[in-house]
Amino acid sequence: MLLLAVGAASFVAIDHFLRTALGVPGDILSLVLLILQLTSSGGLYPMPTTPGIFQTLNPILPMTYLIDGLRVTISGGLMSHLVRDLGVLAGFAALFLALTSLTIRRQRVWTISRLHPEVEL
Repeated sequence: MLLLAVGAASFVAIDHFLRTALGVPGDILSLVLLILQLTSSGGLYPMPTTPGIFQTLNPILPMTYLIDGLRVTISGGLMSHLVRDLGVLAGFAALFLALTSLTIRRQRVWTISRLHPEVEL
């Protein structure tokens, strides 16, 4: 249960950062990131059978660690892997919450361009 909560928190933190920092393009990037995670996490297909780009993305994206942790909790395995997966997911959550905080702090500062935006017709 803890693994799923930490995993959900990390995914929400990443999505919230993308939406806060980039706006509408962040929504699109969030969807692209979800698609990349689904294909490179090793949950759908064994990693040796996937193309090289997905094998490269595998250790970088958080869904890899959620799936590995779920495998350990469901079918058994090394507890050190579960601890590592929880730590990595918590690290993703903390990193992206910090980045969101910095983005919000930066957006709270008023600049001339924000006070007088360009008029678009």
